[in-house]
Amino acid sequence: MTPALVDDPQEGGVRRSGRVPLRVALYSVSGPGGSLNSSKTLLGGLSDDIEVTVLGSPADQIDQLAGVRPGTATRKLPPITNKYDAVAISRHVATVRQIRPDVLHVSCDNPWTSPYGLLAGIVTRTPTIATVHGPAPAWHRRQQWLVRRIAPSVAAYVSVSLASSRMTASTLGLPSGSVRTIYNGVPLPTELAPRPGPQEAVIGAVCRFSPEKGIDVLIEAFARVQRGRLVLIGDGDERPRLEALVEERGLVDRVLFAGWLTGPWTAQWALDALVVPSRSEGFGLVVVEAMLAGIPVVATDVGGLPELIEQEKTGLLVPADDPDALAGAIARVIDDRDQALQRAEAARLDARRRFSPTAMAAAYEALYEEKARARAR
Repeated sequence: MTPALVDDPQEGGVRRSGRVPLRVALYSVSGPGGSLNSSKTLLGGLSDDIEVTVLGSPADQIDQLAGVRPGTATRKLPPITNKYDAVAISRHVATVRQIRPDVLHVSCDNPWTSPYGLLAGIVTRTPTIATVHGPAPAWHRRQQWLVRRIAPSVAAYVSVSLASSRMTASTLGLPSGSVRTIYNGVPLPTELAPRPGPQEAVIGAVCRFSPEKGIDVLIEAFARVQRGRLVLIGDGDERPRLEALVEERGLVDRVLFAGWLTGPWTAQWALDALVVPSRSEGFGLVVVEAMLAGIPVVATDVGGLPELIEQEKTGLLVPADDPDALAGAIARVIDDRDQALQRAEAARLDARRRFSPTAMAAAYEALYEEKARARAR
């Protein structure tokens, strides 16, 4: 029987009623970034009658995740260094067994991460849901072998866009169409950074500095634009290489590395455009954040990004790894501000309609109950 759905007047999403209370364990081993932020939005949106325990590592991220819902129980687990780390692996399994959740929800940065969370669910015979936030190649064959062996026993795989769902199924050897799609919900901004008076354009990117994010391509494109300032919000292993590229291209005076920010970036930076130059992208959380803030978006035509942006109507899409095309799109935003703002307003209305946190939470709540009821049967 499908749970009843009722409208939520605040978010425009749905909320189930008449449901049996559930105990959910939310497992995360993510650092700062989109998957952790998505988990925060989900946890903050779940109904009060769902009892949640947040477990995983690192400890500070677990506290940060649980903090969005005061009173949420936490279980800090030791990081697992490799498949021979039997003590840590046993702790993860034992903790799930002690919690005895109706459903274990494992957040996976990509198809290959969090395998020991999935394993803990399978060993304890707990209905396990895996959310894959984006694509990535396997780091080595043993990892690929382990996850592919586990995947058929996972109760449900979910990903954050149609493109990512198809890729996850193909990557893990699962039947076509078996990975469900639930778009990330993004909270409406409560505060926006004030826009200063007339000044040179400020272009920004918000991400973890890793090769798939394509920040090197953005720097090359920005060197071609020859005007404006570039703010890079985030951090990561690629930062030294990116700083060297900025210096090599003579952009030191025009590029700022802002680091990670505490709180929403849209409350701290009034950008003239957000640029997402990714080589691969499961969803693109920052795109929706920019859309809701009325900031024009330029992004690459990869992964789930074309599902967020309608070319020329709600933003601009360019091929990946093409600094010339990216420079041309950035120049269009800078040179025709009125048209860019028209696209941004259309994007804002579209994002409010399609990416409600309430709709996201309701979709997961329905999935939790489906799997818990299947276990009971």
